[in-house]
Amino acid sequence: MHRSVVVAVVILTLLLTVPQSFAADIHDSAGTAGAAFLKIEPGSRPVGMGGAFTGLANDINTIFWNPAGLTAVHTRELTAMQHFSFVDINNQSIGYAQRAKQFVWGASFLGSFTEIERRIGPTETPDSTVTVGGFATGLSLAYPFGTTASIGGTAKFISQQLDIQNVYGIGADLGVILRLMDNHLGIGLTVQNAGILGGGENLPMALRAGLAYRTWKQPEADAEEAMPPRELWAFVADAHLPLIDANPSFHIGIERWFYDIVAARVGYRIGLNENPSDGLSIGIGVRKSGLDSLANIDFQFDYAFVPDAYVGNSHRISVITRF
Repeated sequence: MHRSVVVAVVILTLLLTVPQSFAADIHDSAGTAGAAFLKIEPGSRPVGMGGAFTGLANDINTIFWNPAGLTAVHTRELTAMQHFSFVDINNQSIGYAQRAKQFVWGASFLGSFTEIERRIGPTETPDSTVTVGGFATGLSLAYPFGTTASIGGTAKFISQQLDIQNVYGIGADLGVILRLMDNHLGIGLTVQNAGILGGGENLPMALRAGLAYRTWKQPEADAEEAMPPRELWAFVADAHLPLIDANPSFHIGIERWFYDIVAARVGYRIGLNENPSDGLSIGIGVRKSGLDSLANIDFQFDYAFVPDAYVGNSHRISVITRF
């Protein structure tokens, strides 16, 4: 077995031994945190790998997972995601990041909305409908310390829109990432959703830790032009430790790029309670540089599918533009 594969297997095995020390029943405070939409996992690429991205954190998706990873953005990146979920709940996310000398700054939006029906009596058609849900807008900043470490943070404004009232709040994410072994190994740690809603309701605060190991295909020695190495494999694992209203979950995934154009992804989520979202996820990605007038723009399309026999299958579609 190739040495890099052996290292990756060891890393994932070590992380997966953690769940035994956290085994517990349903959390005593389950369901008590507000702004539950903040638990949505944005981005088709991370979800296709089972929701493990904290240690990889190497594209614009990291603005939602670990803001320290934004230092991997070289110029400008923009992403948008549409999540088709159960019972006509629509989740969207938008993220943008741009380098400004050593700093990288970004802005983000994450929202979840659905319509509910109003009836005065037992009629076949509703008297009216109302949109309920919530959203969070964020401003992020990341800064590198040399070539091996970065820190980053996101400040959020949160709005929760209910039928009879709107609730507002503020929150923050704070992350750090280490890139070791010539950038093959990534170690990430982030605190998510630290903050409060109006009325004193807590946000779903959580601690997330991740490992990632990547391999590359070196360019041919006799190539006419000097080309950077192509990423081949990514082995990832995350531990998600909610601090308010849920039990820990553990996530593993693999990504394989073919010809630097097409990616195949597979992941698995392991919860410590009977969570219907546990289980398999799969995904694909396609990326290509633009041609002619779009020569300086790169496009990437990502899709993730999470089958679920209890609440319905989930589809995520994302687009990333680099320019």
